[in-house]
Amino acid sequence: MSSGSEKIAAQMQAPTTLGKFGLSSDWLINGYPDLLSYEWWGGPGGLFPIGVFMTLHAVRIAYDVRKVIDQTGRTNIFQEVFCMLAFSFGGTIITALMLGRPQPILESNLLIPVYAGAYILMSRLPGDGLYRLCRMTSPLSDVLLATVDGLLRGYGVTASGVDMVRLTLAGTPISNSLVGWIAIGTIGGCGGGIIDDFIQISKPQWGLRTPTMFRNPSFDFLICLGTTLSYIITTRIWKFSERLPDFPFSNLVDWIIDFAPHFSVEEARVVCSLVCAVLLGYRGYTSALKFNAQEKAKAKLAASKKDDDLSEKEESSKDS
Repeated sequence: MSSGSEKIAAQMQAPTTLGKFGLSSDWLINGYPDLLSYEWWGGPGGLFPIGVFMTLHAVRIAYDVRKVIDQTGRTNIFQEVFCMLAFSFGGTIITALMLGRPQPILESNLLIPVYAGAYILMSRLPGDGLYRLCRMTSPLSDVLLATVDGLLRGYGVTASGVDMVRLTLAGTPISNSLVGWIAIGTIGGCGGGIIDDFIQISKPQWGLRTPTMFRNPSFDFLICLGTTLSYIITTRIWKFSERLPDFPFSNLVDWIIDFAPHFSVEEARVVCSLVCAVLLGYRGYTSALKFNAQEKAKAKLAASKKDDDLSEKEESSKDS
């Protein structure tokens, strides 16, 4: 068993794909996590110790939830805020329940106030100022917010998903479970959509239904699954020949995996984060164009209906 661990450690210390090109990962190890956790003003003891990326992510979710609720039907503020929180932390809630851990959103004094506040500003601000600003700057606002979401999601799936099971829970059976790594990493990144797929929390009347994700997996589910698998493969943290030596095709699977790029854990986290940002940013752009076209069509239909009503009134007044 110790020889297997030594082999895995040696493979992880081998030159990575970036290292072969003479690129150092020191700036990735120190700089990127600090960037994602950068705060507005004052630091932990300052006047506004809230992360910039966390704020933008809250605005992103609030913006998307507002657009969905406008289509499905507005409800009272409490139900809409609950929907916002479920979409924001659904993955964290589900994975914490699966692992029997305390809910992170209850351990923090900032998460619920920041995300609930973002939605209240997006949906109840006098004059609809924040929502109108996002709509006026669309699709630029959609791309920016989706890209930020991708940066945080890609990093979260790897560091707070796979590595949370692998490292934080080291010494427990699940820490050596490939199935556990994949499940927690994937669900942690798209849990809000899974909850909505099951109980339709974005609609005025909730109701259980057969999830569509099994028949037609969503883009979010596929990107989180792909990110999780890519992270595990490119870091070589799981070797079938070492973990499952009795599996008849272990050496063949490892031989195939060796064709993939090899990154250190820190490099892979950043690469996964950047790839997610690109994919979600593009998805945000295409979704914005589709949503804008739908809004224009609705406005045109409403204007046409209004003209028809005026024509009918004029005709009825002439007849009288």
